[in-house]
Parts: sequence; structure tokens; C-alpha cells
Amino acid sequence: MEQAEQTEHKHTNYLIDENSPYLLSHAHNPVNWYPWGDEALKRAREENKPIFLSIGYAACHWCHVMERESFEDETVAALLNEHFVSIKVDREQRPDLDRIYMAFTTAISGSGGWPMSVWLTPELKPFYAGTYFPSEARYGRPSFMDLLTQIATAYRDNPKGIADQASQVFVQVSQRFETRLTKSNLSREMLKSAVQNLRGNFDDMYGGFGDRPKFPHAMELSLFLRHFQHSGDSVYLTDAQKALDGMANGGIFDHLGGGFARYSTDRAWLVPHFEKMLYDNGLLVPLYVDAYQITGEERYLDIVRRSLDWLLREMVDDNGGIYSTLDADSEGEEGKFYVWSEREIVNVLGKEDAALFNRFYNVTVGGNFEGHNILNIDPNSRKVREGSDREDFDSFLSDCRAKLFKARSKRVRPLTDDKILTSWNGLGLTALCKGYQVTGDKRYLEAALKNADFVQEQLYRSGKLTHSFREGRRSDGEFLEDYAYYTQGLLNLYESDPSGNGRWLEFAKELTTNAVELFMDDSGVFYLRPANADDLIVRPRSEHDESVPAPASIMASNLLRLNRLTDEHSFFDAGQKALDALSGRMKASPGSMSSAMIALDYYLSDKIEIVLVGEGEVRNAMLEELYSSYLPNRIIAIGTNSTGSGPTPLFEGRRSENGEVKAYVCRNSVCKLPVSSVAELRAQLQGI
Repeated sequence: MEQAEQTEHKHTNYLIDENSPYLLSHAHNPVNWYPWGDEALKRAREENKPIFLSIGYAACHWCHVMERESFEDETVAALLNEHFVSIKVDREQRPDLDRIYMAFTTAISGSGGWPMSVWLTPELKPFYAGTYFPSEARYGRPSFMDLLTQIATAYRDNPKGIADQASQVFVQVSQRFETRLTKSNLSREMLKSAVQNLRGNFDDMYGGFGDRPKFPHAMELSLFLRHFQHSGDSVYLTDAQKALDGMANGGIFDHLGGGFARYSTDRAWLVPHFEKMLYDNGLLVPLYVDAYQITGEERYLDIVRRSLDWLLREMVDDNGGIYSTLDADSEGEEGKFYVWSEREIVNVLGKEDAALFNRFYNVTVGGNFEGHNILNIDPNSRKVREGSDREDFDSFLSDCRAKLFKARSKRVRPLTDDKILTSWNGLGLTALCKGYQVTGDKRYLEAALKNADFVQEQLYRSGKLTHSFREGRRSDGEFLEDYAYYTQGLLNLYESDPSGNGRWLEFAKELTTNAVELFMDDSGVFYLRPANADDLIVRPRSEHDESVPAPASIMASNLLRLNRLTDEHSFFDAGQKALDALSGRMKASPGSMSSAMIALDYYLSDKIEIVLVGEGEVRNAMLEELYSSYLPNRIIAIGTNSTGSGPTPLFEGRRSENGEVKAYVCRNSVCKLPVSSVAELRAQLQGI
């Protein structure tokens, strides 16, 4: 430990050598924190002390609150240090631990969330758990200090009783990780049941699902769009648009800087929980791309551009990696960076422009959030637009937003969690590729290519895919979500790269082959970690969609797509086996299995293969036509010369003559005659 660290801070604990911004933010707490690892677990066993496990993440508001109230308190720290071995975990670095102990927390306390607070025996079995505990008893919760005293006393006076209780809880909860439902028939009826189930929880007034807090639910809305395409039932398109418009117009979208916040605390999408996560934006951008392809509405394309511009401006590092989150808090207040007073806007824009801008974005003297204003657009905003005599109202709004954004940039920024998670980078890679496809903005493709180069060259070492990376340091351990989400991104990059670079397909094949070996058992079940992860009390799996899609479902989709691109039957067999393994849960809980349903939709649908050979402007125009069409179950292979290229049999026998560009459109491996003009291609696509 460096001398500067010792003199600058009163306390320094074992987190000082970690590379997670969240863990480092606790490195100078008086609590003698350990990272999860052999040293802490060994000490708990040798001293027979219970473990206090605290799991959170950098952008978590209530994690910051609990730190200020309790973990920075000398008295609380003294109690923790005397009676417990305290371990701090970044849930984003260890999603396996988060998954395991969230299941126990929910079982013990009836609810879950972050910060997660779990007390374990030295054998890692939980006996008490909850989330945030206040410094003084309130919200119907005991004070953290009182709770620690009670637990320490109980463990000292009745260790056998605590151990027995922990064993009972362990048996009950661990069985859930091993429960396997009877397989069900994979059919369109299962898809229909899923969308009907979701429809029953749809908010017809504001869009989205449920009441409050309201989350984006990108996979569910994506499933709605697919169902609309298959069924022609416009209700599902209308519902999806209501949710998409509600999010884009509400405060959950950053109208100045772009990008979406984590969720809305209210039903109407107005007041966000201000943290911005890479994974939400990585999932929402492709959804808005789909909506644009179906409707042609420019407002969806605008959201795609502004979200990706935020990503490039604020979240991409020099190596091409994409950072994880932006904090909700700045200067100790949630949302302070993002909200405005009416007077602040007048000072920036001038009285006349501010008056019109404020009417459009619903800015008032009294405000809509703790005396301040969250910019938002409502039905009355349309009247402001229609009643304005400004020649180009959209340019006026854009100019005003630029001025306010510049002024906002001078404020104290929320902290950036600059660790790079391979899984979330995979979602970001997909977003960049999908955005490039519909906008033609080469900045997005260049960022996607740089990201893939970085991951392949720096994060894939000795056949192992790194989960977390920061400042040159790589984490240990392999996770299904990295292989699933990043392979998905590579497949989208292969279909976006006009150079026809087969390198991305080869990388996707290699990752998928490794993933099947590491994470899939003989019955088709995908686990989150390999079987040899020895610091886990159970081997976790997650088959329901949560804040991110279930990795097993994404991997099933990848396997089926790879089968069509490579004609390797082992990929199809593994994909079918994975869907069979999920089918029981798909039937039992259709409303929480949207990503699995999307994989099932691909499995059941006609397979559309589109192969382009040749180069030049005609090919580029054909690609633009393809990219603007909503064909969610299609695959594209791009050749670079008259004979095609790339590690796929799709180019066999498909060539152009005399340098002429050719497009081959096939359904279920039955191909139409090749075409050489955009008009002919468009006609064939319309036939599909």
C-alpha cells in the first residue's frame, strides 16, 4: 500500500487494490471491507465469524445513501469489524453472486433490490437478508446498528440455531436452481400465449407494463412488434408505439444529451431514476430501429441517433470499449445534473426563446420535480408547435437544446463507472450495428469495428473471454452472458460490415463452441458459470428475463442463426436442445420469457437468407434497402467480389458476371433468381 494512501485517508481497507469504481469508492470506509475471495472466506472460517455481504453497484442511489449513513460511521464500522467479516461485491462484476444471493434475499425478506445486505455463515449459507437498512429505524425497517447488534448476539449465543436456520433456507432456495419443468411443445400457440399474457399487464394510458416504477421492457416490446408482423393484429403495434412514444417524450429520455435513464419512478414516464446504464440503451436502440423499419416514422430514427451520439460522446474509451454506467447522483443529490429551474433556462436562451422552449418542454416556475423541471413533451407540446410562427420549429428546438447542453456541461457531472463489461459491450455492439444500418452514419460502424477489435485482441485470452476490464486489468472467471451477448453483437457486425469480413463470423463460431462446452449440460440447460467455479454454493442459472435478457435465450438464438450462416448442424442441434430445456418455463411463465419467445419465433419462422456478391454503389443501395426493411428473422451475407467471401457456404455457387452486383434472396434454402437492381430486390423482399 502506497504511503500517499496512508497519509491522505484516515482509513484504507482491502478494497484499495480492486479495479471496480464501486469497490474503490468504499476503499476508505472505516469498515474493514474485503473483496469476495479466498482471503475473506478463509478468515471467516478460521475465526468462525458470520459474513456480512453487501452487494451494490456504482450508479445505485440507495447504495450511496447507505454508505453515507452507515459505512462511513465509525461506530457502525467498529461493530462490523469486531463481529463480522465484511465483504463488498460489485454486482456487475459478479452477476453470479448477485443472482444467487438475490434469490436468498427474496426468499428471506420477501423482496429484493440494491444495496443487497446478506448475512452468511462461514459456509456461505445465508441466514438473514434484506436490502437498504437506514441509520435510524424508519420505513418499517430496523436501524442498521440495532440489526447488527441483534445478529451478532444471536450468532454468539446460538450458533447452532443459526446454522440450522441457514441450512433450511439453503435447501429450500437451492432447489429452485435445480428445478426443471416438464418440456412442452414448441409452437406458435406458446408465442400467442406470451403476448396475450403481456397484454394483460399493459398500461393503455401511458404505455409500458405495470404501474410504478416503470421499466422499459425492451424484449417484451420487441416481441409485440414480431407478433404484429406475423398476425397483422395492429393492437400490438399500437401498444408498442405508445410505450416507445411515452419513453421518448418523457423524462426518462435525456432531451439534451440523449440516452435513456434506468426507469421511471412514476407511471407516466416523467421522473426517472437518473442513472444511465449501457445495457438499457443497448437494448432500446435496436427496438427503436425496429419501430422505424415498420413505420417509417422519423421520430424513432431521431431517438436512435441521439442515443448513439450520447454513447459515442460519453461512454466510449480510446480503445473502443464502452463504459458501464453514469451515476444518478452529483454533488450528493439525485438528478441534480439534469434538472432545470425556469430562471436558468431564461438566462441561457433569453426571455423570448425560453418562453417558447419552456412551453414545449413543460417547464414552469414551480417545476415538476422537487421544485425543479425535468424536460418532457406531452400532447400540449404539439399545440405549441402548431401555434408557433417559427419557420423551422425543429431547428429552433435543436439550437436551444444545444445551448442548454453546453451550459449543463459546466455543471458537476455524475460519476462514470468506466469499467468495461464484455456482456454489456455486446449489447452496445448490437446497438451500434443496428443504428448504422438505418442511419448510414459510418461513425457508428467505425465504433462497432473498433469495439470488436478491442474485445478480440485484448479481452479474449487463451480461449477465455474476460468479463470485466478496467485500466489494463482483467477479471477472472467466465460468464455465460459475455459469450451470449457478445456473440449476438458479432453476428450483427458480420451483417453490417461492408468489407464482408469473415473474421467476425469466425470469432462468433469460436465463442459459441466454447460456450456450449463451458455452460451447457447434457439436457440443454445453460448455466451462468462453468461447473468448476468453486466459490459458489450453488451453480446458478437464470432463465427468466430480468433487467437484461436471459443469456440462455440469447444463446439459443445465436445457435440457430449460426446454423443458417454456417450450415453446421451441431449449432442447430444445440439451439433446439436449449429451446426444449426452456420450453417448460416458457409454458408456465410466458410473460417473463420474451427473449426465449423471440428465439422460438426464429425457430418456427421461415428462414430468410440474403446474399450479396460484388461491390460498388449498387450493392450499397441494396444494403440500404435491406437495412430499412423489417425482416427480424433474416440473415445477410455480404461478399466483396464476384465470387463472394467469408467462412459460409452461402456463397457457394453464387457469383456475379463481369463485376455486376447480384442479390440472392432465399426462403428456407429455396432461392429466387438473382437480381441486380434495387427495384428488383425490393420486389422480392415485398414478396417475403
